Amino acid sequence: MLTLDDTLKLLEDGKWHDVREIADNSGLHRLKTEMTMNFLSEFDFVELDETRRKVKLTSSLYKFFRKIKRIEEKEAVKELEVP
Repeated sequence: MLTLDDTLKLLEDGKWHDVREIADNSGLHRLKTEMTMNFLSEFDFVELDETRRKVKLTSSLYKFFRKIKRIEEKEAVKELEVP
């Protein structure tokens, strides 16, 4: 079962995802998935399109995740460099 971190990782591509897709990938009951998405929306982690039942990261969180990913990639390259 996916944790909240894993759910955010699923969303980190910045695209819209159907709530059903998130529920299927997480193994959570759809109601629990909807409650989780409502929580994330309330605290501005995700945008929630309730009519289409789709979710995506807010642009600020998406940018944050991309920045973290770039930093991690730079650190990985540094570790591979020979002194």
